[in-house]
Amino acid sequence: MKKRALCVGIDAYPGSPLTGCVNDASAIAEVLRKNEDGSPNFTVETLLGQSAADDISRPTLRSALARLFDNSRDKTLLFYFAGHGAKTPWGTELVTQDAVRDSLGVSVNDILVLANSSAALSITIILDCCFSGDLGNLTGLQEESTSEQFRIGRAILRDGVTILAASSPTETSDENDGHGLFTRILIDGLEGGASDHLGAITTLGLFGHAASSFDAWQQTPVLKTNVTTPTVLRTGPPWLDPNLLRDLPKHFPTEAHQLQLTPAHEGDGRPLPAGTTGSPEQQQFDYLGRLRNANLVTSDGKRDHYWLAMESGCVYLTPLGRYFWRLAAKGVL
Repeated sequence: MKKRALCVGIDAYPGSPLTGCVNDASAIAEVLRKNEDGSPNFTVETLLGQSAADDISRPTLRSALARLFDNSRDKTLLFYFAGHGAKTPWGTELVTQDAVRDSLGVSVNDILVLANSSAALSITIILDCCFSGDLGNLTGLQEESTSEQFRIGRAILRDGVTILAASSPTETSDENDGHGLFTRILIDGLEGGASDHLGAITTLGLFGHAASSFDAWQQTPVLKTNVTTPTVLRTGPPWLDPNLLRDLPKHFPTEAHQLQLTPAHEGDGRPLPAGTTGSPEQQQFDYLGRLRNANLVTSDGKRDHYWLAMESGCVYLTPLGRYFWRLAAKGVL
């Protein structure tokens, strides 16, 4: 699968400089380039506004966006922006270094037009700027609430588009210690904090990881998406070897099966000498221990497996374990 990304970070704004956006874009670009195992992931281009000499102007950003979306059929695209965002009478704009009154930068509506008209397989847009949650809400189609003073956003996204925004359409986005608050959490998630049991870091998993980190007094991250299958942005460290998940039906004939342990499962000679695997019962006991550590197996009272074995107790699959059992039984893992 061909995957391309454009990461933009601007610190050097005349009169209103920022301190974390170049760091953010650089870090996001770095983590996207390779998966956890070192295999190639996104091919990334960066635009970094560290000084006035970098001159990330409105034409420069528009040209880079056009290249990102050009000839994109069957490709996976990602656009990341960290910098100033501003509200205007024409909608929210991503502010560029050449901003002047009535022409602050690139309108988020223009980005939406590119995304919705693209032939790309999937598109992920990540904005860490003030009012970033306005992306997708077409100007003129929003409805003022009759009961409260806020807008009811109406987003229009074609299939395959996902937006992760650092704040709501009416909120600013904060930075601290050289990073945007939102992006710092995204980086942690992309490095593995948001990976699922198989190591997949999806757009939905990454947003869930980030959104839960903010309290009611902080900015409110926003997710907008129209997908049938969440885009995998990176493959991180799996919680468990997929082969162990595929073996679930071998040990549990049904998803509701209660597997009885016996003293033979603990057996003699532990710890086992290096290079030995023990008896079949001991091998199964160790397998169940790995499942327990991944929250796939449990028991009444969540008792230690040693005592269950000594007393011939039973273990059974957790709801998450039953989910993976069904996938293994279907042969889709």
